Amino acid sequence: MIDPRVHNIGKGIHKDIQYPGKGPLPKYQKDTKALFHFRTYINNDERTLIDDSRAWDEPFELLFGHSFQLESWENGVKSMRPGERSMFYCVPEKCLGYTKLSKTLRDMHKKKKDKDAIVTKSCCGNQSTGYCDLDELTGQSLIFEFDLLSVEQPGEYSKQIWTMTSDEKRLLVIELKEKGNNEFKAKNYDAAEQNYAKAIGTLEQLGLKEQPNSEEWNIIEDMKIPLLLNYSQVMICKEEYATAITHLNTVLKREPKNIKGLYRRATAHGGCWNIKEAREDWDLLAEVDPSQKSLVTRKLQELETRVKQKEAEDRKKLKGMF
Repeated sequence: MIDPRVHNIGKGIHKDIQYPGKGPLPKYQKDTKALFHFRTYINNDERTLIDDSRAWDEPFELLFGHSFQLESWENGVKSMRPGERSMFYCVPEKCLGYTKLSKTLRDMHKKKKDKDAIVTKSCCGNQSTGYCDLDELTGQSLIFEFDLLSVEQPGEYSKQIWTMTSDEKRLLVIELKEKGNNEFKAKNYDAAEQNYAKAIGTLEQLGLKEQPNSEEWNIIEDMKIPLLLNYSQVMICKEEYATAITHLNTVLKREPKNIKGLYRRATAHGGCWNIKEAREDWDLLAEVDPSQKSLVTRKLQELETRVKQKEAEDRKKLKGMF
């Protein structure tokens, strides 16, 4: 008798159902989104574990109809029902692309865990992925274990930015900016930061499609300016002055006489005790906009007062050491 749990789903891919799912088989069409956890093993006697998505906290998200690099994964998931766990035994030619995918996922997790992490580029030769176990996968038969968590159809979820049209991305930027403004007014600075950052990232994706310095590219770059200014103000409120300065440098490189940019960079420099740079920006602000001279005079006086107070505190600390 043939075991109904075991069958082939295509040449070179053998499926073994561990736990059956529930309900009818979903309709997998363009932009259907499947969420699943996976484990990858070498198909050897030891069944060597290569990757486990549970160690990365988040399930894998597969969006159908966008030329995903592993056809075996698309075909495998298409045969599953939500709640199902299945093993897919794949011949080496059906595993092509997994090394690149795994490296990408590992690098992303490493950067998410530690934003200053440096990804090594060689441990087993000049062509290394930076992960010796991945370098040894060439020509290996692999086993993919999938736990299908959910399947959502187009319109049932928010689209990923990279799948949006240019018009959809522009509308998203407007929406995110408004959300960021509302969160900032409510002093929800973390939420404001996230919305502004996502809006800036969306514009950067739009800009990648354009020729640098073309008319459309310049329009997109100009659209970034108010978002960068808003993001920088959030960073100042959170006292993350170095981050604010970095983004304000971008603003002022494009618009050297931007009043808000100069004001906020002067403030940020003062916040992290870049006194010389703060004075220079206040002076430049007064030069660019003479109507701001009284404000600049007051800010410079406040800065000098802070400097004198700090110097007095430092002298007191030194005196106490002897």
